[in-house]
Amino acid sequence: MKKTDEIKELKQLIKLELKDCDYAKWPFVCQLQSTPKGYARLEEMIIRYVLKEAMPIGAAIAFIEQEFTHQK
Repeated sequence: MKKTDEIKELKQLIKLELKDCDYAKWPFVCQLQSTPKGYARLEEMIIRYVLKEAMPIGAAIAFIEQEFTHQK
């Protein structure tokens, strides 16, 4: 499988994971993904954590939410 195919598959999995975003659990992530620019940023962050840190997609989302929570 080529790298581009792997990234494409990863993007599809991320889209599935974020499809039913629960604002009660992930308010910052859900808010961020509500715009095309925000979704692109979120997707890029998740891909980076999955590829560089070997995190599962769900763990990357939780980590990003935690990061945004602590920034406030």
